[in-house]
Amino acid sequence: MYLDEFRAAVATLTRELALVSVSGELDSYTAECLQARIEEAGTVGADTVLVDLSEISFLDSAALAVLVRETKRLEGRGHSLVLVTNDPRTRRIVEVTGLNRVLRTYATLHDALAELVPRPPFAERNRPLTSAGGGMEAA
Repeated sequence: MYLDEFRAAVATLTRELALVSVSGELDSYTAECLQARIEEAGTVGADTVLVDLSEISFLDSAALAVLVRETKRLEGRGHSLVLVTNDPRTRRIVEVTGLNRVLRTYATLHDALAELVPRPPFAERNRPLTSAGGGMEAA
């Protein structure tokens, strides 16, 4: 195994959200595998497929074409594809090619999840924590 070996894994995060984590070189040789993983993520019924490119070392036009094609395919079904990348080179490629108008992009997975995962209602978030025994009780 060499340092930039391509890997892609799919995980279901919520009923509405699936994650495709990608690492290594994303090029014409690996773009087909990326497409298969995105399709796999879409089959779990998620409304949104997050593609995390934070660990990639290279991105070429074949991979960009897959991302655009899969974005359009998912949008045609009422779903969406979201990119995560904190790499300035990848972000620059997305901007220079104009794909930032097509591909919604977040700098970190945390940022994406903060916006995409529904938060509990206000009352539930601010409910005091209770302790089951061993805690201090009010007098």
